[in-house]
Amino acid sequence: MKKMTNNLFADIGFLFFILLCFITIGFMINTPDEYLRNIIFLNITFLLVIITYFTNLTLGLILNVLYIFIYATYIIYEIVANQIAYGIDSYYWLIITPLFTVASAMFTRNTSRLQEENTKIKQQNLYLGTIDQETLLKNIVSFQNDERIFSSISRRYDLPLSLMVIKVRHWRELKRFQSEEEMRLALQDISAILESCIRTSDVLYLLDREDATWGLLLLTDEPGGKLVADRIKSRIAEANTEDFAAKYRVKLELRIGTSQFDSEKVKTPLDFIDLATKELEYDV
Repeated sequence: MKKMTNNLFADIGFLFFILLCFITIGFMINTPDEYLRNIIFLNITFLLVIITYFTNLTLGLILNVLYIFIYATYIIYEIVANQIAYGIDSYYWLIITPLFTVASAMFTRNTSRLQEENTKIKQQNLYLGTIDQETLLKNIVSFQNDERIFSSISRRYDLPLSLMVIKVRHWRELKRFQSEEEMRLALQDISAILESCIRTSDVLYLLDREDATWGLLLLTDEPGGKLVADRIKSRIAEANTEDFAAKYRVKLELRIGTSQFDSEKVKTPLDFIDLATKELEYDV
C-alpha cells in the first residue's frame, strides 16, 4: 500500500511538472518582448530544479525563498526608485519557480527512495557474498578469510587445527534420481545435521553447492577430528533410517577427510582444502 502511494505521488509530481512546462511555454509565447528575461529566469528555475533533485526539497525551497526575496526586492526598487511600472506577467516567475521545485521534488521523491533501497540491497549482497543464501552457512570466500585467522591462532598458542572436508557420496549421480527441489532440501537437511554435531567453537562452511562439499574448521587434533567424524556419520545413518527414509528415494551417505594444519605444507587456504580432500580417498 505504501509503495502504491509513493508511485502515485511520483506520477502526480511528473504530470504536474509537465503541466507547468506547457504553461511556461504558453507564457513565453505570449510575451515575445520579454524573451531574453524569460530565458534567464527559465534557466534559474531549472537550476533550482536540478539542485532540488540532487539534494532535497528543503534546500530547494530555501533557495527559492532567497530567489523570491532578491527578485521582489529588485522589482520594488525599480518601482520606487525608477518609477517603472510592472504588469502582472512580471510576477509570473515568482510563482512558477517554487511550483517547479515542488513538482520536481514530488517526482524525484520515489526515485530517491529507490536509490536508497538499491544501496541497501548492494550492502546486503556484499554481506551475503560470504554466506550461502539457502543454508546460511559461510562459503569458500569466508573460509579463506577465517582460515588465516585460525592458522594464526594455532601457531601463536600452539593449538592443533584440523580441517574436515565432507562430501555426499555419489552426489552428482544422485541428482539423476532426485528432483532439483529434493536435492536443495537434502543440502539444507545435511547442513542442519552437521551444525548439530559440532561445538560452538567449530566453524562449518559450504565450500561447493554443486558437488555438495562442506568444510569444518576444528581446533582439535586428529583423534578429536575422528570423534567428530564418527559422530557425524552416526547421525547421518540415524537420519537415513528415520527422517530421510520418508523424504528421499535414495540413501544419503557421507565421505569425510580430515587433515591437520601444517605450516610447511599449507601455504594458502586452498592448500589446506586440497590436503583434506586427498584424505577422502581413504574413506571408502
